[in-house]
Amino acid sequence: MQINLNSVVYLTHICVEHLEKTKGNVINISSIAAMRVIQGFTPYCVAKCALDMFTKCMAAELGPKRIRVNVINPGPVQTEFFTAVGLSDSDVNKLHEGNSKLLPVGRTGLSEDIGDSILYLASDHAAFITGASLVSDGGSIAANAFNAEVLTDS
Repeated sequence: MQINLNSVVYLTHICVEHLEKTKGNVINISSIAAMRVIQGFTPYCVAKCALDMFTKCMAAELGPKRIRVNVINPGPVQTEFFTAVGLSDSDVNKLHEGNSKLLPVGRTGLSEDIGDSILYLASDHAAFITGASLVSDGGSIAANAFNAEVLTDS
């Protein structure tokens, strides 16, 4: 909760004055784990779900100050996350290979995919969007696809 929720709440509150002056906006990074159960990752799922609701609440609260607040919910993305939580390189590769077969787009996401979503929400093209969750998951939720076997076998 400290990293996935509390830090975001704290940073958002201390940045409001600056964001108001600069006409900035907030883009939180959540996960599709906020929208589905991933067995063995209950604290992570709960924290991400709370982050999504915090985003909506802040959008309503900060909207009158012309500060937009949105959240991106990535699906499986090739990052160092899984090795950081203790999975071996072999298990991480199995996870991504399994997800690639399950996802409608045929591959796991890249950091650049999420970066493009961030750029869109930060741009003037999204000027009327606030309190929204942008799912960038390669169709994972639509296909009910996520290969969690490697995560729960450990």
